[in-house]
Amino acid sequence: MKGRLNLIPPLLIFLCTTVLCCNVTAGETAQTKMAVINMQKVIRKSIAGQKAMENLEKKLTKLQGEIRVKQDEINAFKEEIEKKGPLMNEVAKAEKEREYKKALRDLQDKKEDAQFEMRQAETKSMEPLLHDLEKVVSVIGKKGGYTLILDKNMPGIYFIDSDIDITEEVIKAYDNQIKSDKE
Repeated sequence: MKGRLNLIPPLLIFLCTTVLCCNVTAGETAQTKMAVINMQKVIRKSIAGQKAMENLEKKLTKLQGEIRVKQDEINAFKEEIEKKGPLMNEVAKAEKEREYKKALRDLQDKKEDAQFEMRQAETKSMEPLLHDLEKVVSVIGKKGGYTLILDKNMPGIYFIDSDIDITEEVIKAYDNQIKSDKE
């Protein structure tokens, strides 16, 4: 199933290219104008993208700090067990080992929760940004007379002439839109 899903992007590109190339009526040729965008670069360099990334970085730092504190507690607990272990009776030693293993499971759960929380935060912060970018790209596409605008990092794209890369234009247009929305 996964193998088939990996074929979808290249097939879509092939289909779009085929349709565009075959979209010729008798006696006339279709003018095709294509462009590409590096969406990752747009997000990294745009004002809104940088702000979103900054907020995500703050959240990540906070979560990592919480996990580090928990990890330090577990390490201290382990050292205590190693130091006092020989002095404990078997029952007390077994109880401490159970507590240590439970603390490790709790730490693992906390790490998984943090990963889930980061994925949710990323989705929440990137979704409106990508929605706005879609509008900006549509406006640029219509104004520029483009037939097709693709993401430069899509699978199946092996060569792109730098003349058709409109990433910087998109960044400027998006930043201008953000600035005008604030005013």
